[in-house]
Amino acid sequence: MKRINSNFCVFLVVLNHATIWVPMGWTIVALNPTTQVIKDFVNETFQIHYNTSVPAETSTLIITLAQAMLIVGSAIGGFSTHVWVTYFSRRTALTMIHALSVISAVLMSPISFFLNSYEALIIGRLLNGLARGIGFTLGPLYVSEIVSRKTLGLYQSPVGWILQLSAAFGNIIGHPSVLGGPFTWPFALGLPGIFSVIYLCLLPWIPQTIPHVLNTEDSNQPSYTPSTNPSFLLLQKLRSIRGEELMEEYSSIKAEIDADRAVEKASVATLFKIGRYRRQLIAVIVIQFSLQSSAIQAVFQYTNDIFIQAGVNPDHATFYTVGTLTLMALTVFISSRIVPRTGPKLMLICGLVVAIVGLLLLTISNSLSTTSSTAGIVGVIGMTICTLGLGIGPMLAMVSYASIITTTVTRPNVMWMAGNVFWITAILVSFLFPYALEAIGGFAYIPFIVVTALVVVYIVARIPHTRNRSSAEIQKFFINPKKAIDLQYIENHTTVSTISPDFET
Repeated sequence: MKRINSNFCVFLVVLNHATIWVPMGWTIVALNPTTQVIKDFVNETFQIHYNTSVPAETSTLIITLAQAMLIVGSAIGGFSTHVWVTYFSRRTALTMIHALSVISAVLMSPISFFLNSYEALIIGRLLNGLARGIGFTLGPLYVSEIVSRKTLGLYQSPVGWILQLSAAFGNIIGHPSVLGGPFTWPFALGLPGIFSVIYLCLLPWIPQTIPHVLNTEDSNQPSYTPSTNPSFLLLQKLRSIRGEELMEEYSSIKAEIDADRAVEKASVATLFKIGRYRRQLIAVIVIQFSLQSSAIQAVFQYTNDIFIQAGVNPDHATFYTVGTLTLMALTVFISSRIVPRTGPKLMLICGLVVAIVGLLLLTISNSLSTTSSTAGIVGVIGMTICTLGLGIGPMLAMVSYASIITTTVTRPNVMWMAGNVFWITAILVSFLFPYALEAIGGFAYIPFIVVTALVVVYIVARIPHTRNRSSAEIQKFFINPKKAIDLQYIENHTTVSTISPDFET
């Protein structure tokens, strides 16, 4: 395969993924293996502040707040992303969220420990969630605006396995025998901040994105020739191709932006008013929601509880959790090698169907006696199958598929709206699932199974295949799905034509 992106572009992608997605997976599981140590810290801190033992209900509330504030902060960050993408450049916004990450790491680690303040821990988790929620949308946006559209799926797909691998690593680091002890837990919570420090140190060498330069520096200097425009020079720096091929890509980027110029100038309401944009928005919402409908939030935050409820020995639950997350990372990595041959739609459908089978087995295992060895075996098999399904489908597609079916202009608003839905459902699952699991056991998985089945039906009928299709062909599907359903694959999709309004319905 011919190299399109330059080494510098690949470096920027790796830096972006490492500094956003590695800490994101790590921090979401940070309190799982250290829960008992954090409880002891809360008890000691309460004793120091109030000269009395902490009531059991208060201790549970503080721990729950520390765990939940990460998701609440993520939701707030997700809701505010529209402001960040509208009023700040991608580079400036990413700089701000990394600054937030550093502040949160300082609050969670040295300040909370040395000042005996569980309040600082809770606030630090909230700020860390805020950075995560913004980075969830801004990270993919930056990558999608610097890499070639032909390789967009390839460079966005690692997000899934990076998240899982970092979550597995976070469980290991937070184990009491590693850095989860009474005096070492601040390191387990603070170390992810180093990734943001690295990003901030390399900031002088991180460029703006091509669309940003096109809309600012180029428009301010009309005397530039096409080959001397700052945006073209940046594209040249980000690509290994030259000559006519480079000019074709430059023209396609400008054509894609011009095709959706009306959306750029209109409010977010335009996405709902115009049919093709509304269908595009719903498609991205469904793709990202599929991750929540297939119980990813439960898998991430309550894996130990799920295994214990399914009949696994509590002393072994953490080892099963690490194995599960590692397996998911490996599945996403292998699937990312397969998706160029099949396309993301087929992988997403297959993954969700497999996840449904796993959830059914978890339902069955919870209906068996927890003292039965059969319950544990069925539970582990169910969790393994669910993990494989998540890795094959939604973890692989949540960023890459969503990026491919959107355009440079529509992508920020569409990803923002989809992110809002994602974080709202994440909060609901985070708060409600543990209570549902305790109250009704395996029947807590039934809503996930039903909703995921409905998601599969929608994807089959209403979201286009993208393999070997140009941006213009993909957008024609949203303009008129009935006319675009029989689109032929094309060999050359370097040129993006302006979409004719004649297709609109």
